[in-house]
Amino acid sequence: MTLCIGTVPFVAREIDIAADSFYTDSLEEWGARSIARLCKRGTALAWSPTTKSMVKDLQQLGIQINDPPQSGVYQPQWTPKTSLRPSFSPLTHLQDDAANRHAVVIGSGLSGAAVAYSLASRGWTVEVLDQGENLGAGASGLPAGIFATHVSPDNNVLSRITRDGVRATVHRAKQLRLEGTQWQVSELLEHRYAGKRQLPSGALWPQAGHEWSTEAETFQKLAGGLQENSDALWHAMAGWIQTPAFVKAQLSHPNISWRGRCNVAQLQRIDSEWQALDAHGQCLANSKHMVLANAHQCQALLDTVQCTAHGNFNKRPHLPATALRGQVTLGSMAMLPPTLREKLPSFPVNGHGSYISQLKTLQSLGTAAEDYWIVGSSFQRNDFDVTSRHEDLLSNIQQWAELMPALSDEIQQGIELSKTRSWAGIRSALPDRVPAVGEFEHPDFKGLQVCTGMGARGISWSVLCGELLAAHLNHEPLPMAASLAKLMAASRFG
Repeated sequence: MTLCIGTVPFVAREIDIAADSFYTDSLEEWGARSIARLCKRGTALAWSPTTKSMVKDLQQLGIQINDPPQSGVYQPQWTPKTSLRPSFSPLTHLQDDAANRHAVVIGSGLSGAAVAYSLASRGWTVEVLDQGENLGAGASGLPAGIFATHVSPDNNVLSRITRDGVRATVHRAKQLRLEGTQWQVSELLEHRYAGKRQLPSGALWPQAGHEWSTEAETFQKLAGGLQENSDALWHAMAGWIQTPAFVKAQLSHPNISWRGRCNVAQLQRIDSEWQALDAHGQCLANSKHMVLANAHQCQALLDTVQCTAHGNFNKRPHLPATALRGQVTLGSMAMLPPTLREKLPSFPVNGHGSYISQLKTLQSLGTAAEDYWIVGSSFQRNDFDVTSRHEDLLSNIQQWAELMPALSDEIQQGIELSKTRSWAGIRSALPDRVPAVGEFEHPDFKGLQVCTGMGARGISWSVLCGELLAAHLNHEPLPMAASLAKLMAASRFG
């Protein structure tokens, strides 16, 4: 079930799939054109008593009216034009299962795991290929990270997508029943460092918005290591998660098979089937549906696809992704001076870098059973070296001190650098800061999907992107507003 909340004119524009049936007790509020837009040939309609003029409008738009005039069927005498996707009946799905409900996903990080789980939970069988020997390679090996809402004065696209993403991430983490030591929904304090991240005002941020994000109270700022006059926001829907545990839990679905040491070097399409080939031309896996979820390496595989010019489609799909190196620093809570340890908050703090504490055993690093803190990260463009750097360690500690100005001196003087650990990974971001999800327009790439460009928001966005891709492949209503989903379409890059 998809629940849309809002005024009728707005909701009508955001519904993206043709309905099998339609009922309303307020035809006038919807309007005949909005209703006809949501129909396909054969859509059954019913409504409460209405005016003769409204019934006439419905007839003119192709709806055959029954007697009494409180129901009808959409059966226009012309070929209807619609931009909506057709909904599939359960019977169609059953007939289609064996041939089309299998997919190959390349990449088993946050994006690949999320896509695989979204498909597997809908009854698909999914093969996941990864070049690493174990789960948790690449950027998704981050020991732990936060998920949090994004705010902007104009409540922009990035902010709205991130709220949808956080909601999806929380739902899935609960669905997977991850242990409390591996993830936690909690409030989060955001230091508006240098005046960034201002809340919208007026009608752009009604009372419901404050249930997500609001101005931080003085006691919250002080508890978070900020000063009384610091600009800060308080996010009620946020938290942290051990990334490798999240990936592993999703890939543990019985419909998913994972294979490591699969270095895909080339893609080729034979008839309607895609093949993933290794460097020797051997087929590693094949399917009518193939998903690239391998971050900044995605374009290299797209470039191996043979394609020809097709009218307006004379350019190959091109993802102008930027690789972003990030290094985090972590250490045991026990290594901190007792006075500092007592003052540090139990909730995450974000803004200029981020801080998480009270992390239990970090299984991805093989650490002992004790509480840990983690701060970071650094930010370098088109830098692929994941070797830990001392200068990034110093930068992360400095960021931590600036993030919590009330504890600045104690942080800088109380951390024994030799007892800390570092981790670095490469993320992938697109110029418009929005992920790319779905299929390209170029005919030679039909059946090839991508799910990439998460940047530093993989935890907040990956589940939403997986659900979006699965909704497209299953002809389901989208898990978000159609206008936002359109901005995330991979087809904007070819």
